[in-house]
Amino acid sequence: MNCIKCTGIIPAGRLKALPKTKVCVKCSTTNAWYVRPVITGKTTYSEIEVIKDESAAEEMKRYDRARRSGFGSALYRVKR
Repeated sequence: MNCIKCTGIIPAGRLKALPKTKVCVKCSTTNAWYVRPVITGKTTYSEIEVIKDESAAEEMKRYDRARRSGFGSALYRVKR
């Protein structure tokens, strides 16, 4: 399938994730969300956290780059 804006090919992975999409990633106007694993057991990652707020996502990325980890989400630290 081709993008309706630039006529480039929409990758199969994007079509699998978003079957009704009509635009490629480059032409999309939707911002990307930040997704990160959350430790919910003693040593396992069993949940994910989707962060849509841009400023909170940037702060969480900073935490993740600094290798700060722990039990549960740290999102409460960046929400004001």
